[in-house]
Amino acid sequence: KKFHEELKHVQGSGQLASDTFFSQCEAHVEGRRWLLCPLRSITCKGFRGMGYKVVDSYEQVFDLLTSLLTELRFFEVKLDEYAPISPMSRVSEARYY
Repeated sequence: KKFHEELKHVQGSGQLASDTFFSQCEAHVEGRRWLLCPLRSITCKGFRGMGYKVVDSYEQVFDLLTSLLTELRFFEVKLDEYAPISPMSRVSEARYY
């Protein structure tokens, strides 16, 4: 909801403001994607320590990955919805069943 409110406000401010908004969204997504690499590395290497500490660490990483991936997917869908790479006028209808 906040995304749509912010977008509506920015769209009322003109094309430059809209372009800036989407650039900021893209930078936000790229920053979150960068975070996935160290988290993936952590899970591949594993954790050392006492059993409960290892379980707690895995749970924290899992929670962080879940929230990051959810947020990334949200922004990817919204960016594609409002600023698609291929305009709908150029996309074949055969692609949609």
